[in-house]
Amino acid sequence: MKGAGAIRPSDEHGGGGGGSPTAAKAAAAPPARGKKLSWPQLVGLTFFAVCGGDYGIEDSVGAAGPRLTLLGLLLLPWVWSLPIALMTAELGSMIPEAGGYVVWVHRAFGPFAAHMNALWNLVSNTFDNALYPVMFVDYLYYFPLLRVTGVARWLVSAAMLAVVTALNLVGVDVVANASNVFALLVISPFVALVVAGVPQLELEPLLAPPTRPVEWGVFLSVLLWNTSGYDSVGALAAEVAEPGRDFPRAMLVTIFLVTLVYVLPVGVGASLDAERLGSWTDGSFSRVASDHIGEWLSAWITLCGALSAVGLLNTLLCTSARVAVSAARLGILPSCLGAVHEPSGTPRRATVAISGVLLFACALPFSQLVAISMLFYGATTLFEFLALLQLRRTEPITRRPFRVPLPTPLLALACVPSILLCVLLILLAPWEAWILFGATTVAAVATYCARGGGGGGGGGGGGGGGSCFGRRRHKGTRLAGPYGPVSSSARVGAGGDRSGGVELGGVARSHTGSGDDEPLDDAPSDLASPREADEHT
Repeated sequence: MKGAGAIRPSDEHGGGGGGSPTAAKAAAAPPARGKKLSWPQLVGLTFFAVCGGDYGIEDSVGAAGPRLTLLGLLLLPWVWSLPIALMTAELGSMIPEAGGYVVWVHRAFGPFAAHMNALWNLVSNTFDNALYPVMFVDYLYYFPLLRVTGVARWLVSAAMLAVVTALNLVGVDVVANASNVFALLVISPFVALVVAGVPQLELEPLLAPPTRPVEWGVFLSVLLWNTSGYDSVGALAAEVAEPGRDFPRAMLVTIFLVTLVYVLPVGVGASLDAERLGSWTDGSFSRVASDHIGEWLSAWITLCGALSAVGLLNTLLCTSARVAVSAARLGILPSCLGAVHEPSGTPRRATVAISGVLLFACALPFSQLVAISMLFYGATTLFEFLALLQLRRTEPITRRPFRVPLPTPLLALACVPSILLCVLLILLAPWEAWILFGATTVAAVATYCARGGGGGGGGGGGGGGGSCFGRRRHKGTRLAGPYGPVSSSARVGAGGDRSGGVELGGVARSHTGSGDDEPLDDAPSDLASPREADEHT
């Protein structure tokens, strides 16, 4: 993806939607030639956004036994994962812009909701991503030579973070290819566990009722947490070759893959370890392998646990950086974070900034990080479902390369179980997560008011330059840069100016050819109707 990153008013009428048909079409349709990701690459990215292997699912067996765990793993993909995946496919293909859910909520509900949702997501992503350097060091503790504590432990986490950051700075295609390799490596020891354990498989322990009271809070939160995350890859929509084709394919393939990766090892492992099911917790797969198969498999599972942490952070740092870029270009974050490196098309400033924050966050205990992430994820996913339904109502004629094959009333009904599960995830959060959520909400309202309500921040668009204090952008202006030409008026719905996203993959260049950001001139808001935009798409 190339682009010099100039941010300028559109050439016709100062906006993308209200001028000639050519201008409307150029603003509404993202250029395809800079886009890189195919659906197999999306599968690897989505796998790590959701799963990353069987690590962490063991707590559900300890809390409720294998029967309820297996039942949940077979049901949740269809009432929880599939609705999120289909929502991502429809909105990602309808709005193929960087930022994913931040842009969806902005388009559906306007700048205030987008501001709140963006900050919730950024906080959630920060604490979620900080889990993985901690997990990496925890898994290495299995090997005596790699056991570290204190400052040395933090330094190892920092080194792992530095490697992942370097991968992300190269480009999204490198991140995607690395994810596919990591996925094969992470799945491999569980394939070995299933193959070695099947001859000893007994169904009776798997069908037996729990031997002690079910810990419903732990059980449900662990299952929901380990089957969520499909919406994260929506942040990469602008870098997908054909969103209408590639998103639904990748989502469905990943759902089946994740289900198999969870169900088969849990079934075999629980059957082998029937006498100790009540004590299952993080790391139980490694112990089961050691007790029933061999120490070699235990070491293999543990080593791949460390690789899983690398793969998870590799993917989620990539998606989080795109969210930060979108938030910067909507004026929610400093506009300098919206800059993109011209040759690679990578949001290097946002990537490095997030990694810097993670250096401090990864010093927190693992359990606190999980609890905080759960509450924020439930709230933001709830917003996304509401955005899906709102856009169906306000923009019924907007082109959707992929559309969930349900009329809007039935779609709303189908979303009810997932919305209720979002509410449940919120209610299961502990008090410390609620304190941080409240503080973040207050800070979000304060910063929204401080920046003058719906007025967005300026520039931040391009490859090299860009001040952290850009000029306010008026509706109807266009971003032209490495994230493509974008008009905030090209795809407006009945609610007015709802766009504000950025499209990756454009090749527009600055007339200076320098790659530096340019100040944005004020432009009139000459808006096209949804029907006019669609007719020229």
